[in-house]
Formats: sequence, structure tokens, C-alpha cells
Amino acid sequence: MKKVAATMVLMAGVGLMAGCQESAEDKMDDARESMSEAVESMNDAAHDVADATEQKAREMTGNEQTAGEVVQEKVEAAGEQVEEAYDATKENVEQAYDATKENVEQAYETSSDYVEEKADAVQEAATESKNEMEKAVEE
Repeated sequence: MKKVAATMVLMAGVGLMAGCQESAEDKMDDARESMSEAVESMNDAAHDVADATEQKAREMTGNEQTAGEVVQEKVEAAGEQVEEAYDATKENVEQAYDATKENVEQAYETSSDYVEEKADAVQEAATESKNEMEKAVEE
């Protein structure tokens, strides 16, 4: 709890110092950020208290975790984090692949349309040129 109180006092002091030099919008943003950080610190402190309480209860009842149990929990947590990271990475790769595929298809269609337009223009120009040459020869 001392950690939370010290954090809140420090954040309030920083907020007051910053408040003298900033606009109202900046002050609101800073206040929001300070409040968010304070809540986060309180959550951290609450977790620490809960962990300490649980540890004390285990010690008092003789149900304290063995080193193996602690290691096992940490290994399981790490495994879950690896699995989550893999899933997130897989999803990001799939999205990047889909976006790239769409961009390539769009570029191909645009290029194809452009080539067709130019081919038509060249064909028209060649036909006009031929007709003009035939007229010139006839005259």
C-alpha cells in the first residue's frame, strides 16, 4: 500500500508541476494518463498484496508450494504466452499475405487494362495512318 500511496503522491506532484505550463487540453490528457497510471499502480499493489496474502496463508497452513510447483506454473504460463504469440503472429502473417495477394491482383488488373487501352490506341493510330497513306497514294 505504501507503494500505491507514494506513486499517487509522486504523480500528483508531477501533475501539478506540469499543470502550470500546459493548455487545458494538455492538462486533461495528462490527468487521464496520471489517473490511468495510478489505477495501474493500484492494481499492481493489489496483486502484490494478494500474492503475499496467499503465500502467508500457505505458510500458515503448511501448504506452501514446492520449488517444482512454482517452476511448473511458470513453465505453463510461458507455454501459454508462446502459444498466444504464435497465434497472433500466424494471424498477422495471414493478413499480410491476403493484403499482398489483393494488391498484386489489383496491380495486374490495372496493368492489364492499361495495356489493352494502349493496344487499342496503337491499333487505331495504325489504321488511321494506313488510311491516310492510301489516300495520299490515290491523290
